Amino acid sequence: MRVILPSFAKINLTLRIVNKRSDGLHDIVSLFLRIPSGESVCIDTNTRTDSVASNINIPGENIISKAIRVARESGYKIPPLKIYVHKNIAFGSGLGAGSGNAGVVLQWLGAEKVAPKVGADVAFFCSGFRAGIVSGIGDRVDALEIPETHGIVVFPEWKSETGNAYARLDDFSKKYRHGYDNFQARRELQAISAHMNQKGYFGLLPNDFAGMLSTQNSKYNELFKFFAESGFSAWGITGSGSAAFAIGQNAKIPNIHKGISFKFPDFIRDVLYF
Repeated sequence: MRVILPSFAKINLTLRIVNKRSDGLHDIVSLFLRIPSGESVCIDTNTRTDSVASNINIPGENIISKAIRVARESGYKIPPLKIYVHKNIAFGSGLGAGSGNAGVVLQWLGAEKVAPKVGADVAFFCSGFRAGIVSGIGDRVDALEIPETHGIVVFPEWKSETGNAYARLDDFSKKYRHGYDNFQARRELQAISAHMNQKGYFGLLPNDFAGMLSTQNSKYNELFKFFAESGFSAWGITGSGSAAFAIGQNAKIPNIHKGISFKFPDFIRDVLYF
């Protein structure tokens, strides 16, 4: 049997780092929105050995291979699988596309329960929610209703590796950032959600990485100005960067199929519409 499954990405509409744990990991409170990624996962059971391949080089253990391994170690009976992943989103963008790949495989296998053991964000993709409050290290997900919205994700010419970004944020926070605790972050998120349900203007959405990244690269401020001038109601940086997004009901995005386009800043490498 051979199946081809669509895979998804996410954007962090909000992101607060509420705690650094003794194991070095960070607890978050974040509002995730699932978006199309343009990626797909092809699964073929007509094979005698496992294999995972892709149109791009994936360093280290592929997260799909890890997902299958963890599922088997947890007692799931999984036959040998030949998997091909068509990637569309570059590493270091902050959209969790790799986690989305693993999530769709676990859903197909019926092994969603092992998602928290596979990696941060995988539980969200296994939940099936369009939007949700994600907490802990990304392993706890609660559904949240937000209105349908259109938007764009822009990929700049630079990248931001997640592990390094968290290390830099820890140093940055000691000097500049007043941290939110879990209660404050959730109260802020609920207020933003209510504001979005009223389709109001918001501007820059909170992300604890935004101050650090904007300080390191002033082009983010140029990008946020571009979003404001284009009529979007809210924008921000997703995850630990590098990609940024903008959403809105009154922007030109709903009319993109009618030939309306944007003149993007010259440092934008790729654009994803949703």
